[in-house]
Amino acid sequence: MDLALLVLALLCSLAVALCLVLYLRLRKNEARIKAVLEQPSKSDDASEPYELAAIDQYLYDRCCRYMTEFRPFLVKTFTLQDLANAVFTNKYYLSKAINRFSGKNFRQYVNYYRIMYSMDLFRKNMSLRVTEMAELSGFHSTTSFNQSFKVVMGESPSIWCSRVRKKQMERLK
Repeated sequence: MDLALLVLALLCSLAVALCLVLYLRLRKNEARIKAVLEQPSKSDDASEPYELAAIDQYLYDRCCRYMTEFRPFLVKTFTLQDLANAVFTNKYYLSKAINRFSGKNFRQYVNYYRIMYSMDLFRKNMSLRVTEMAELSGFHSTTSFNQSFKVVMGESPSIWCSRVRKKQMERLK
């Protein structure tokens, strides 16, 4: 019993230490970004826009890496705040970086990842129906999946699936 309490106390202290490290890291990143953004503007300083662009690029790259590695977009309730927390920034800076480097708002950006994921799913299992593709890739409804798919790919998912199936059949012949 004493050993179990000792292990539990150790685990609790490790969890507290981890939370503290993550919190300090988040504060350090936010302080660095805030310092750059709050620098007094100088008319003769041409490097300021480049520094802001570099910070935005850094945030966007971290965001893309996180989306690819962890696939948080598969969760239907995934929000900008969730992503900002994951990459240790605030949602204002992250939204600005996504808009600047992808040309999309957050919802469009997430839906792009969902569409790409659904296409990979279909290529692996061509018996999937459009409703199943939508459900498995994190969309709330088939309607929103169809609309997003058409925006990203320029055609409906059913037409795209038919075309991919046809190509696969031709390769097998």
